[in-house]
Amino acid sequence: MAAYELYWQISEQAGRAPREKDWRSELAKAMADPALTDYVNEVANLASVPAHTVGRYGRSPKTTSVSLGRPPRVVITDCLDATDEHLVSDKAGETGRNLDNPDQPRRYEFEAQVVRYPDPDRWLVQQVQPRLEKPC
Repeated sequence: MAAYELYWQISEQAGRAPREKDWRSELAKAMADPALTDYVNEVANLASVPAHTVGRYGRSPKTTSVSLGRPPRVVITDCLDATDEHLVSDKAGETGRNLDNPDQPRRYEFEAQVVRYPDPDRWLVQQVQPRLEKPC
C-alpha cells in the first residue's frame, strides 16, 4: 500500500506542475512500465495543452488480490472521487478555465497492480486501469 500511496503523491505533483521538469525519473520511484511510460506521456500531454490539475482525488483503496508468484503482485482496487480534482487551462487568455470533460464520470473504480522488483528490492505500480464504466 505504501508504493501505491507514493504513486499518488508523485503523480499528483506531476499533474499540478507538468512543465516544471522532466518527471520520468521522479515517477520511476513509484512506477514501472507500462504505467510509467503511460503517465509520462499523460504529463507531456498536459504540458503541451498547456494545462495542469488542481485539487485532489478522494480515494478509498483496498487490497483485492495478492499473488506470491514470481514476481509477487498485489492488486489494489480504489474508488476515485474526482469531485474536487479539476483540469484547468494555462493557455494565454484562458488561464484558469475549467477543462474537465463533462461526459467523464466523477466517481469510478480504479485498479492498480503493484509488483515487487528484485533489483533494487522495491514495490512499483506496474499497471493501472481506470474503470470509468464502473461507478462506486
